[in-house]
Amino acid sequence: MQIVVVGGGAVGLLLASLLQKDHTQMNILVHRETQASELNDKGLQQIDVLQQSHHTYIKASHDFKVFPTDAIWIIAVKYHHLASLQSLFNSLPESTPLLFIQNGVKHFQFAKNLKQKHIAFSSVEFGAEKLSNSSVAHRGFGKMKIAVERGDGQPFKKFFQLSDSKLPIEWIENAEQMLIRKALLNCLINSLTTILNVKNGYLITNEQSLILLEKLYKELMEAFPEQQDQLLFEDVLALCTKTATNTSSMLTDRLNGRLMEVDTIVGGILEIAQNRGHEMSTLKTLYIILMAVQQGGVER
Repeated sequence: MQIVVVGGGAVGLLLASLLQKDHTQMNILVHRETQASELNDKGLQQIDVLQQSHHTYIKASHDFKVFPTDAIWIIAVKYHHLASLQSLFNSLPESTPLLFIQNGVKHFQFAKNLKQKHIAFSSVEFGAEKLSNSSVAHRGFGKMKIAVERGDGQPFKKFFQLSDSKLPIEWIENAEQMLIRKALLNCLINSLTTILNVKNGYLITNEQSLILLEKLYKELMEAFPEQQDQLLFEDVLALCTKTATNTSSMLTDRLNGRLMEVDTIVGGILEIAQNRGHEMSTLKTLYIILMAVQQGGVER
């Protein structure tokens, strides 16, 4: 089984490590030649949840032309980087299976506009932290959910051969609803932790932040009632507990001066809600604050 991971960030590196098996040929496409050289020279180090170190050797390059087009390509870059990969998508054959792993919902329509005949989406629940160009930390176990949107599901069902206790893989029937559920979770946790500048666990241990979390949850469920059975408030509390010491991806971006995924996560949910006739005043306020924080960081 051949896999090409596109993206040398935390999620891309961790997936390359976790999915590497004896019968898997793993490749990774990164943006910078320096990262590719370091991965080829040193290999990929993973620090697991028990703080044990694991090394694996994979083929890395910043040139997509060196990788097999009949592999499954996992697109693990952020939404705002997808446009820069258009030449890649144009070059790959229609038969190349693409698996998209992004936060938010806006990549859903982007991917559906591509020519490829086999397109699936994934929602990952594990925690990942990039330590260096060639090192990544596994911050908490979690499922990798996969849902096919277009074409034959057979290429993606090969992933079940790679499912294990470190990375359980689950098949989901509805890709769009899976992505909305994850985006709602991100609206709840990422937005609040980023504004408050706190770790995930603080949201449920602080009385005021818990009130805000519950208020936001109720507002989201009014706009997305079909998610009530799929995303209980108890699920939100459980995730905050499970990832209590984690720094959310959006807050990590803020702390590192990177562009935050405000538009694709919060903005995307606001757009869907508005189309359904829901204004979502609380989430809209959080969106404005986050955009102000983002612009303030850029201006500084």
